Parts: sequence; C-alpha cells; structure tokens
Amino acid sequence: MTATAAQAEPRRVWPVVKSIGTAALAVVGLVAFLAWMGGAFREKVQPGEATVPRESAGGRPRAKVESRRIEDTATAVGSVQPRRRTEVSAQLLARILDVKVRPGDAVKPDQELVLLDNRELLAQQAEALAAVTATEADLLVRKTDFTRAQNEREKGVIGAAEFARYEGAMKVAEAQVKRVKEAVNRLDVQLTYTKILAGSRGIVADRFADPGDIATPGKPIMVIYDPAELELHVNVPESLAPELREGQQLAVQIEAAGLSDVMGTVREVVPQAQQASRSVLVKVTLPKVPSVKPLLPGMFGRVSIPVGTVERLFVPSVAARQLGQLDLVEVVNPDNTLTRRFVRVGPAVGDRIEILSGLSEGETVALPTR
Repeated sequence: MTATAAQAEPRRVWPVVKSIGTAALAVVGLVAFLAWMGGAFREKVQPGEATVPRESAGGRPRAKVESRRIEDTATAVGSVQPRRRTEVSAQLLARILDVKVRPGDAVKPDQELVLLDNRELLAQQAEALAAVTATEADLLVRKTDFTRAQNEREKGVIGAAEFARYEGAMKVAEAQVKRVKEAVNRLDVQLTYTKILAGSRGIVADRFADPGDIATPGKPIMVIYDPAELELHVNVPESLAPELREGQQLAVQIEAAGLSDVMGTVREVVPQAQQASRSVLVKVTLPKVPSVKPLLPGMFGRVSIPVGTVERLFVPSVAARQLGQLDLVEVVNPDNTLTRRFVRVGPAVGDRIEILSGLSEGETVALPTR
C-alpha cells in the first residue's frame, strides 16, 4: 500500500506545474503585446520644431489696420405689427350661415364678410309690423271718439271729466303707435347686423369661425389688417427709452423681408415700462420702400439706437474672406511673409469692415490681387 501511494504522487504534481508554465507564458505574451502597442519596438521621433516655409507677400497690395471713431449703437428687437388692425365680431347672438372670405383674401370697404341667420329677426319684424297696423287702427278710433267728444263738449252735452278721458285715450293710442314703430326701426337696424361688412380696405389675417358656429357679441370671427400701414414694435431697455423722441430716424433691419439699412421713424413711445422685461414699447413707422420679399405681420426685426461714439478697427472689406463659417485675413509679417489669421468681423461701413478681434491697430494685411 505505501509503495503504490509514493508512485502516484509525481503524477499529481506534473499537471500543476504545467498549468503554472502556461499562465506565465500568457502573461509574458500580454506584456510583449502591450509594449508593441505602446511603440517600444519602433523608432521614435524626437520632439522639436519643424520649420514650415511661409508664402511671400511679394508685390501684393496691402492695407493698414486703422482705428476710426464711429457712432456706437444699441440693438433692440421686436416684430412687425399693423398700425390698423380690426377684429371683426358680431353684434348679436346668431348662427353663422356663411363666411365669405379666407385668410389672405383682400377685402374692400362694404364688402360682405359674414352672413348670420336672420329668420328670428324677420319673424319679430313681421310681428312688429302687425302691431303697427293694430295700433294705428286703434288710434283712428280714438281720434274719432275725441272729435265727437270735442263737439259734444262745445254743446255742453258732456262734462270736462269725460272729455279728458277721451283725450287721454287718444294720446295713449298715439304713444302706442310711436312705440311699435320704434320697435320696427330697432329690428331694421338689427337686421343689418346679420350681414357683417368690411369697414375699410385690408387683408384677412386670420379666421376663427366657420358656417354652423354661433356668433357671440365680442367674440372675434376674423382679423383684418391694412398692409399699407405696417410698423415695427420694439422693446427698448428702459435706460435707453428717454433718449428716443417722436419723429426720430432709426436704422431698421428686417432680414426675412430683405430690408436692411433703411430708416424708420419713431411714431410713438409708450409712456409705460413693462415690469417683467424692464423695457418700453416703441412703435417705429416703416418706410415706403419695395422689399425683396413680402412684409408680413409678426416678422422679426431690429432697430439700431445711437448711444454715442466709440473707437473701432477697420480693414478693407476685400481683405477678409470666409472659410466655412470662419473669417480670415492674411497678415504681412516684418520679414515680408504672410500669416493666415482667423478674425471676428462686425458690420461693414462703406468699403471697410469692422474687426472685433484678431488684429491690432497698425498691423498690415494683404489684399487680393485683381
């Protein structure tokens, strides 16, 4: 038994040694792979600076970066609004039979816009006309009685009290005739309300009702505006509002309509600040100039408000060119070489463009050759 156990022991140790050797080889292989991935077996480039040849300015035209004092402005934003805006609504409660216009339609004065159900009013009118006939007949009888009583009074047949009764009955009949005639007149006026007409020339901006809806007094059915009288309503910071006055000219820009560098006129400065935004509403009349695209209510616009003067850097507009969404210029170095430099540009003033950052006064930029 003892000899057999001693012979079996080496057989159990050998698989363990074999497993340890395999794991060690795997670790060594992993370390070698990581070293290769890290570039341990490749030649490395030593750090340093590489000299890149720069383009020469040659005989290209040049221009200096100049500082100029210009008028400084603050920008206020707003939207285009019609000066004359009409909300069309009914003056009585009735069902809508027809709406004859749609948004975008042009309307003329006295053009029929909405037709309301008038059957109930027509029935009331017929009833009132019948009442007029009845009261007029009663008045005729009362007048006849009064004439007879007047003759009898002169003959002394009846007394003063009875004569006064006939006279009072006639006056009551006259009042009844007047009352029912006024009722007829009132119904005639109400019948005109069943046809809603345009009060002035304009364009239908929006419509809020369709045939079958119930028209309610004060509830808008449609909105009409005059396209010939559009203006820009802007919210000006309350600190700048006191500097504005009626009749002042301000530069207006409405990009959606293709309007830029046009002058508008301040029509009104609302004498009340808006508490939430700390701004004042200013209404600017737009000039009568043709626009590239239609000018519509609600379009976004800007106005420039003068706030003083400021020093700005300028270069010729042709010196800056766009590269994607970036702007760059070519700066002439003291050794007559060129360096491309990205800059931030502002608005153009004549043939020059403002440089917000990227250049300093006195530097020289190269212009494109023609």
